[in-house]
Amino acid sequence: MPYPDSPFELGFHVEALFQLGDDDGEAAVNEVQIERLGKWLCGAPEITTFRVNTLRGDVGEVRDAVEAHLRVAGGEAMVERYPHCDEAIIVHHPPTAAEFQLKIHEKEIVVDPICAAAVLRGAHIYAPGVMAMMAGTQRGDHVSIYCDLEKRCRKGLSKKYEGKKTFIGNGLVKMERHHLFCETPKTGIAIQMLETKSNCPPLLGDDFLPSGVAILQNLPSIICIHVLNPQPGDIILDMCASPGNKTTHIAALTKNQGRLVAIDKTPTKVAQLRRNCDVFGAKAEIIQTDSTKLVEDGRFALETFDKILLDAPCSALGKRPQLRNTVTKKVLRSYVPLQRKLFQNAVKLLKPDGILVYSTCTVTLAENEGIVAWALKNFDLELEEATPILAGPGWKGTNLNDEQLAKVQRFGPDQSIDSVGFFIAKFIKR
Repeated sequence: MPYPDSPFELGFHVEALFQLGDDDGEAAVNEVQIERLGKWLCGAPEITTFRVNTLRGDVGEVRDAVEAHLRVAGGEAMVERYPHCDEAIIVHHPPTAAEFQLKIHEKEIVVDPICAAAVLRGAHIYAPGVMAMMAGTQRGDHVSIYCDLEKRCRKGLSKKYEGKKTFIGNGLVKMERHHLFCETPKTGIAIQMLETKSNCPPLLGDDFLPSGVAILQNLPSIICIHVLNPQPGDIILDMCASPGNKTTHIAALTKNQGRLVAIDKTPTKVAQLRRNCDVFGAKAEIIQTDSTKLVEDGRFALETFDKILLDAPCSALGKRPQLRNTVTKKVLRSYVPLQRKLFQNAVKLLKPDGILVYSTCTVTLAENEGIVAWALKNFDLELEEATPILAGPGWKGTNLNDEQLAKVQRFGPDQSIDSVGFFIAKFIKR
């Protein structure tokens, strides 16, 4: 079922996107919820959040720098510090009626869905993301940007693309065709964005903040670490740590005092994790290994850690905007067994009375409330309120009662803060 009336005229299939991977869950979500959630996922968030690295930056100075950058960039946006976590700075940029009546230029650029989603979140267009540029387009031209919704646009197309596409904004050409579609294409910004249908100001790709001082990070991810509540002296495990945004946040809140172990499986992800920890001055023991085998390998003694973050690999269906989604039921069902294996290792490595925070950036019941219900049934765990609570309660459809559903956080279309889809649960080991 497509959503042709969404702001971005997208249209992925609900029956594919919302196959929840759990029989109880599928019956629990009604058509109204699905339609509302689907339309919400089609759109870009109305806020952008910076997390200040308090090991190296001052929150007030970063806010001033963000406000100064936005004044130069133009457009309307409100900047505020977030009261529930001091190191978060929120840029509010709700779309207005005028933003959906932007001028359409004669010359057009076509980009892929990944690039388009980044543009709607405040990025300029980098050279690799450009699929098509009309012949005769010159540096300095004003162009309209379109997203190829079906990924059928031929790289280097020199005329208007006639496939299924959607308009996302306007920009200024910085590179011409011979820079992009050649044997050794240039790198860097190809199109400088001037305005988008999401009304998000340009915040990515403009180096107006010193390296390591702040990072763009979704608000639920920031809240997630406050739920974990890392303190100086804690022994903490981050089980699936790359790219390191949450790892560096943990290090900042502990002031690099204690023991922080950060794990990821693949060499490229570990390298990225290491780079980010270096840039942010985060002290962590970085290990390349499979977190589903931590107990089996005997790498750590049982009940080693005071606190464990399991930000689990998931179907990532909470990311916004969803410009293209071809996820299948088979793929969705593959995540739950992995999440359970990771969870089993986490429980064994957690000390009695230790804290385990489980989180995902997806919207399915099976990967969220379903994991919570399974965990409470199979382990001696107590579900704690995931404070600070800024989101709504969990969805019904598993055997969790109303009191338990009120203790978890599900970020979605019903919150006053319009961010991304996310889920957080907090457990105490008994």
